[in-house]
Amino acid sequence: MNWSHQHTQDVSKDNVVSEKWNEPKYVPECLLSHLETFVWIRYDWEREEEKEVATYILRNARWLKKGTISTNPIESKDLEKLEERRKMLNELDSVVRASNSCNLVFEFE
Repeated sequence: MNWSHQHTQDVSKDNVVSEKWNEPKYVPECLLSHLETFVWIRYDWEREEEKEVATYILRNARWLKKGTISTNPIESKDLEKLEERRKMLNELDSVVRASNSCNLVFEFE
């Protein structure tokens, strides 16, 4: 799937690029009528922008059969983040989907 969207990039003092995603004015035809499977590798569950994009896909992909979202591992020193990640992924799993037959799968590296 390839659709154009407007975004801005900011470079922090640590040279980390952050993007702000802006929802398209119109839902792309490929999303409405063609997307059956998507795989998101390295989904950053801590970034609100990524949650917004994933939610947009789920709410608009009428033919989606399977969505796979893979997150980065949580290091042993950050185990308290496991609960935070679980809550966010549960929120994503509860999004009302355009496709009643969509199976959402979460994978953890």
